[in-house]
Formats: sequence, structure tokens, C-alpha cells
Amino acid sequence: ISDALLSSSATTASPSPPNVYLPANFKLSNAQLAFFLRDPSNGHPLQRSESFVVFQTKDLPAINISFGPFARDQALSKELLQPASPLDIPGQLTVNWKVRAFIVQARVFSSNPTVQVFFYIAGRDWDDFKAQDKLPCVRLHAFRDVREIKTSCRMKGNLAQCLAQLDLPPSWFNTNMAPLGRRKGASDSLLDGLTSETLQAELYYTLHEPNQGGECSEGSGHRGGGGSRGEPLSQHPLLRIGSISLYQASQEQLLVDKQLDKNMFLRLPEKPLKPGETLRIFLYLMPNSTVEQFTLKVKAKKGVNLLQTKSKSAQWKVDWEVQSGAKHSITTIDVNKNKAAKQGDILGNVEVMQLDFEMENFTSLSVTRRINWNIDYKGQNPPPDSEKVVTELTVVQKDIQAIIPLAMDTEIINTAILTGRTVAIPVKMVSIEMNGAVNDVSAFVQCKSSNEDIVKVSMNCDYVFVNGKETRGSMNARVIFSYEHLSAPLELTVWVPKLPLQVQLSDSNLSFIKGWRVPILPDRSTRDSDADEEEDERRVSRGCTLQYQRALVRVLTQFHTTSTEGTDQVITMLGPDWQVDVTDLVQDSLKVADPRIAELVDRTVLVGLELGSTLLKVESPLAVDAVLGESPFTVTDDKVSITELRVHAIAGLTLSLQPSPGNSHTMVAKATGLQTLTNPKQEASLSIWMYFSDNTAAPLTYFDPKDYNLNASTLDDKLVSVSQEPQQRWPVVVAEGEGSGEAVRVEMTICEACQKTKRKSVIASAAVFVKVRFGPEEDSEEEANTEGEIELASVTRRPIIDSNVGGRIYETSNEQPASVPIDYTNFPTSSNQESTTVSEEDDDNDLMHSSRNMTDLEIGMYALLGVFCLAILVFLINCIVFVLKYRHKRIPPEGQANMDHSHHWVFLGNGQPLRAQCDLSPQQVESPSNPLEGVQTCCHGDHHSSGSSQTSVQSQVHGRGDGSSGGSTKENGEEASSPTSKRKRVKFTTFTTLPTEDLPYNSIPIADEEDIQWVCQDMGFQDPEELHDYMRRIKEIA
Repeated sequence: ISDALLSSSATTASPSPPNVYLPANFKLSNAQLAFFLRDPSNGHPLQRSESFVVFQTKDLPAINISFGPFARDQALSKELLQPASPLDIPGQLTVNWKVRAFIVQARVFSSNPTVQVFFYIAGRDWDDFKAQDKLPCVRLHAFRDVREIKTSCRMKGNLAQCLAQLDLPPSWFNTNMAPLGRRKGASDSLLDGLTSETLQAELYYTLHEPNQGGECSEGSGHRGGGGSRGEPLSQHPLLRIGSISLYQASQEQLLVDKQLDKNMFLRLPEKPLKPGETLRIFLYLMPNSTVEQFTLKVKAKKGVNLLQTKSKSAQWKVDWEVQSGAKHSITTIDVNKNKAAKQGDILGNVEVMQLDFEMENFTSLSVTRRINWNIDYKGQNPPPDSEKVVTELTVVQKDIQAIIPLAMDTEIINTAILTGRTVAIPVKMVSIEMNGAVNDVSAFVQCKSSNEDIVKVSMNCDYVFVNGKETRGSMNARVIFSYEHLSAPLELTVWVPKLPLQVQLSDSNLSFIKGWRVPILPDRSTRDSDADEEEDERRVSRGCTLQYQRALVRVLTQFHTTSTEGTDQVITMLGPDWQVDVTDLVQDSLKVADPRIAELVDRTVLVGLELGSTLLKVESPLAVDAVLGESPFTVTDDKVSITELRVHAIAGLTLSLQPSPGNSHTMVAKATGLQTLTNPKQEASLSIWMYFSDNTAAPLTYFDPKDYNLNASTLDDKLVSVSQEPQQRWPVVVAEGEGSGEAVRVEMTICEACQKTKRKSVIASAAVFVKVRFGPEEDSEEEANTEGEIELASVTRRPIIDSNVGGRIYETSNEQPASVPIDYTNFPTSSNQESTTVSEEDDDNDLMHSSRNMTDLEIGMYALLGVFCLAILVFLINCIVFVLKYRHKRIPPEGQANMDHSHHWVFLGNGQPLRAQCDLSPQQVESPSNPLEGVQTCCHGDHHSSGSSQTSVQSQVHGRGDGSSGGSTKENGEEASSPTSKRKRVKFTTFTTLPTEDLPYNSIPIADEEDIQWVCQDMGFQDPEELHDYMRRIKEIA
């Protein structure tokens, strides 16, 4: 536990660095449905990786990347997009294709031992006629134990369909199975099921190419005991279809029972009837029934004629009479039990009589005939709730075995919830006849969705669709299609986005940026004025205010569905670790709840306007006030500074595509920026990131170019030059000669409308590493993949912004004279050298740095150092002259209260000048180590000094605002106009002996011993002993 706490505290103490990447744009083209995915692997300023997935496409998709003037396109290879699949057609993209197989009849009878399996390709565009002549052949395999037979068919037509028919041999229908019994009817559950276990045969299929003539090899024949299911039958694997049941009896023997009441039931054939066919219906009495007489009334619609009724047992006497009408015929049948007859077995069902009906001819494809049955028991009142029983008989012109609904695709990704645009899939309906005929009956079907909260179907039954009003998904969403007496379900997988959507902001707290002022209104002019530099910068002044941070908006989600009806198991597309970027789909629905606080620029960049907190919402495109997702953010009055401006010179792009290691369906596109310029006059664009003090970062592309000026200057014009055309957003670097180093300096300044003074206010600056190597691009790939090379290019400066100096960037130093502010960001630093030597090209870089010429800045620094040394030498010579010349001077009499002249102190050095706030306490004066105790001359090298007075002594320094010291306006004017004002200056400060009234002892000015030296003027002392006594009296007074 303690280790966990320590780890947690360490994580809190050191937050992770901001995620930076190459700000290149990615785009997918030639894809019908594709998504970029959330990929946390980005984190390098010269690289950007994007994972993506392609769901629907007709052609090979292409990935496009662009950065500035550079762009690269690369089409996905067929091998990358389409993994190894049995459905592989040379020269044809089959990424979405799926072979669907339907068993027409799952029960096969020995009287008609034909197996029919219908195949078609889902996921293929039905309007694509180019690939029809390249469609494969399907080989159907049937296995019965170790026996196998097979046949083939060629897929063809716009639906890419075929029907495989296979005749099973009689030996597959064993004779040792029990006779076929009754099975349950569709409308009742009182009857027994099958009384014996049926035989099973397994069906498989393989795909193969047609022969040179475009025909499929028959593949028919028998394989005896030598063959087995595991033996390789073709170059493609066996794909299972399902199993069929084998029956020795004929289909006519398959009967269904219909209950009339608690005493009687009817038994009739299950199969449809044909015109002119005779229908035999049997009436049975339930076991242990005590009924001895009853009247059965049969009402049949016109077209169904009762031919005869006959008793099936001598125990029952049957009399019947028919009354024909215009639309119906009513038959009354009187049934009485013959008591004189011998009683039979009453434990089982008692067969009472048989009724024979004839089906008349008709013109339509099929008709449904109804027969109403009503039982009247003589001498007994029928129950009041008794109802007539209706049996429906289907009479068809054709022997249709089944109808099969075909959808162009088997999956729907419900993006309509996000966009409001309907997603539809076309549907066709075909009928399969016994003779193998396949007919399109789409215009005659009826349809209904089993759950419209999942999927809907059109009124004409020609497509299924989702319109965004759905609430859930399903792995087996069903739409029921019916044709005549047949019905069949269409099963689909429907994916829906997971709600609420995840709205992701790169920064949820937008703060002011120190030193960066922007106009409140566009193109509003301002006047220069001497406003107070120390006023709060976030206050609006002269039409300008501080710039807010900006944030990038991304909307992520997961598409998921439920497994089966009645269960809540959730299945996530691509797996639970992947999130889909749907920003492009919902960018029109992104809204700021309070538009006064923030707004969206370019649809995906959040810009702060006023202080406050609000929400960024994704509104539903269909429902008013419905929100699909939201994210809170705050525009605060905190101020952050730009801690680093990271600039890279990009000379080109490389693009690589590879499959994602974690998922076979996803791919990764990786863009890398190249830094080496290989041709003279080749241009490189700038990639600029700003790092803020709140541990966030943002590319400069988020901000409006009108809100800043970006200037670039070369530090080595022999290596590169800088060019900026009016139509270009940023400067570009142009190669001039070979070499490498930080040869370009970039400065970012505020816009002209918000400049407070004539000098430009620098927001941030950085040096840019440039590498020029003329010749073929032999190392381009190595450079793109070499980490050391990239690390070398990422070296920048950390600017320090002082708002009191108009946003100027500089670094302070204790050894820098306050009157000469120096920008130390122009100096080479040890961090740069260390970072350079870390790279993988240490030897080359060291040689390069040792052999390069000195810059103008370095020459100036060495010249300034020489002037300093000369000034020190002159000072030492003057000191010796003063000592020798005034050594024997005497000090005026002791009683003199005021000096007849002022003391002149001469300051020279690299430290700070005399400061009034640096006081010398009496304890410091009385220190036993005070070197004035042993003064022998008027000129001493120590830093202590003193003035004289009989009562009190006060020394006061009058300083100017620039840090130098001086007394009069005349001195200031002379200093400003001095031709040596830019060199090391010698400052003269006059200390005046002040009156003693109401002015207690304050301080004796001092300075650092290493930097300040004092030269004594003539004090009128003739003997050094007198000076010693004079200093002792000063100490007693203090």
C-alpha cells in the first residue's frame, strides 16, 4: 500500500508532458465508410501516427497527408486492406464480400432426395458489373459419416448468386429407422413430436476459380470409405454451411394434427396442394372419449368441393348432406356409434371417418382456401364459448420450396444517430422451386420489422434502413418477409454509437497568455502612449486585450451492439480498447452552451471570449434539446506564460502504412517530417509548438495569423536564408550551403495594432536547427527513423517573459550591468551543447562546431571583453598615480563641521551600481576586521568608505530608473549623447554632506568587494596618523 501511495504521489508531483506531434493533416479518400481511431501513440514533434479502419469501399482507398506546401498520397495495397480470404479474385477488391449460404429445405425425403443450397455474395455493390465475369465457382460438399458427394455451380448475375443441387444416393437413407410419426402443428402444442431420431448429413462448401472456358468442374461423384472429412479436397478450406435431416418416408406422409375440441382432432397433410389434387382429411376421436353421436358441419369456400365421406370403422355410421351456395357450400355430417358392432381398443386414438376434398383450378399463383368446422352434440348443449375451428389450405400453381431475402450487406453502422442522414441497404427476394428455378419476387412480398427501435423497412420492402431514431443495436435484428404462404426472416447486425459521446478537449481551462495582446475588434487601430507598464495586462486598454489559450475538439465513441434477443451482453466493434473518431460526422452539431463565453473556429478549435464556465455540447440533429455528449470547460482569468517555443524546419514528408499490431482490421499511417535540405534553394517550412506554464501545449496553427507577427532571421547566411512571400503564412528557410546548426532565429511578436511602444513586443523566440547536405536523398529513410537525429532537432530555448518590459524575452544575470540589458537567448548555452552531443552523430557534430567560423555576435563579445581589460589597466595606472601624487597631503582641522568640497566616488565593474537599499549597519562598521583600522594612505583597495561629521553622517544615493546612478539632469543628457554610451560606462556619483537636523544616521554605501573600488580625493591630511584619529572619531560618533 505504501508503495502504491508513493507511486501515486510521484505521479501527481510530476505530470506527464503534453502530447505533441507533427501538425500534419490526414485524410482518407476513395472509401465509402472509414474512420480514424483514437491513437495515444503520438508524442513526437516530428512524427504523427493515425490508426484507421475501412468498412466499405469499392476501390483501393488512399491516405493523404499534408503539411504546408508538402503533401504525400499513398494507396493502400490489396494485401494490407484485405487479409487472406477464400473469396480472393485476382485484380478485384473483395474487402467487403461475404459468401452467404442458405439451405432451401432442411428435411430431405427419400422420395425426393435433392439437396438445394442457395449461395450469394453479400457486401458487393449490385450496380458493379465489372466483376461479373470474374466471379468464382462454389463447390458443395455433403458428408454422411465417411461418405461424401459434391457438386458445383457458378456465381453470376448482378446478385452474384447460384443454386447448387445435389442428389443424395438411396444408401444414405437407412431402412432401420422407425417410421415417421407426427410432428407438432404450427398452432398447437398438444401433439407429440417425432418419435424417432433422424439421420444427419453435414454440408460444406469451397470456392475455386472457373476453368479457361468459364465453367465450373462438376465435382460430382461419390467418395467411399477411403475418404474422410479431414482430407484436403481443394486448395481452399472447407467452410461449414449446416446440417440436414434425412427421412426415408415421403413428404406426403408428413401429417399435421388440428384439434377441434377436447374430444376430436383432424389429421391432414402439411404440404401445399396443387389444383385438381385430392385432399384427404381424417377425423379422430381422443382416447377414453364417451361421445357416441354428434353432427359435424363443414363450411367450405367456393373452390373446395367435398367429394365423399366414409367411415373408417364399423363402429360408426356416417350420413352426410351438401347444401351449395353462391360463395360457400355447407355439408352436414351425422355420425352415430353402432352399438351392435364389436368394440375395439379404446386405449388409443379412434379413427372415425375420412373426408375427401377436391381443389378446383384458379388463375393466380397461389390461393388460400379455408374450411370451417363446427361440432354439435345431440342432446347436449354446446359450451357457450365454443368457436368454429378454421383450417387453412394453401393451393399453389408452382412447387415453391422456399423464399430467401437477400440484402446487399449484412451489417448496418447506424451513423444516422450522429448525422441525421438515413442509412439504407437494398433488399431483394427470390423464390426457389423444386425444379431449381430461381425467380425474383421482390415486387410481390410483404414485410415487417420485428423491432423498429433497431431497424426499419420501407413500405415497398425494397430496402431496410435506420434513420437515427433507433435506440439500440442487435446482432440478429430481424425483418420478416412473406410471399403467398411462405415467410422468411432477414437477419442483420446493427451497430449503434455508444452514448453519451466522449467530447475531448486538448485543454479544458483556457487562460490568458502573458504578453500576447490582440485587438478586441478586428482591424481596430490604436495609438502609442506611455501607459503604465505595471497595470494588469488582462484589463482592456486601447482596444486590445490578452490572448486566450485555444483547444482542439475531438469527439470519440464506440460502436456496439447486443448479442441476441433477451440478453444484455454488449459486443464492441473492433474490441473494447478502440475508440472511433466521429468529429467529422458531428462537427455541424457542436455547439457552445453559452456563446458569450467561447466560440468554435474552423468547427473544431475552441476559442475563449469572456470569463466563465459553460459546456461544449453535441446536439442531436433529429431531436430538439437532445444532447448526444458534452464536456465542461472554463475560461479563467489566470495567466500563463509561454515557457518554450519549439520550432522545427520541415523539408519534406515521408508516409508509411502498416497493419496495426493489435487488430487485424485496423491500419496505421505514420507521417514523418524530414529535416535535411538536399538541394540548393530548397525550402523548408516551420512547425511551431508553444509550451505553456500550465503543462499544456498547442501548435501555432490554432491561432489566427492576424493576431501575431512571425519573423525569422538567419544567423548564418552562408548556410541558409529566410524568405517570406506575401501569400505565405509563415517564413520559409532556403538552403544556401552545406552545414548544420541553429542557423535561424524565429521571433513571434504581437500584431501592429497592439504595440504599446515603437519597439516590437516579442512574445516568444527560439532558434531553429537546420541541416543542409546536398546530394541524393540517401539518408532520408534513415533520418525519418533515427531517434537521435530527431532529438537533435528538438533543441530550443526556454524564453522568460517579463510583462514589465513590454513582453521582451531575455534572461537576467547578476553580472550584467543594469544600464546595458543583454538578450542572452542569442548566446550559445551549455544545454545546447549537451543536447547536441547526445545525438547519434557526436563525432560529426563536434567536428562541425570546432571548424565553423565565429558569428558577428561572438566577435562583438570578444571586442567588448578587450575593452573591459583595457579599462581595468587604465584604472590601475590612475590609482598608482593618485597614490604617489597625493600621498603627503594633510587633512583639514578636526573642528571643521562641513567639507569644503564633495567626495567623488568612481564606480567601475560588472556588478550592480550603488543601491540605496543596500544598507551598512553600525555593527558592520564596527567590525574588528574593518580594514580602515590600518589605513596608511588615502587610496585603499577595500570597498568600505566613510564621510565625516561631528554629530551624524548620512550618505544617500540618487539613482535613475535604468539602474545607473547620477545626480543631475546635465549628467543624464551627457550620458545619453555620449558616443561611448553603448560601451562599459564609468559612473560618477556625488555624495553631499547633509545637515544633521532631523536626519538620523542612515547608511554608508557599499558594493561588492569583487566589483567596486573606491579612490579617495584630497582630504587635506598631512600625516597618516591624523587620518587614523579622524576615522576613530567617526566610529565613536556612530
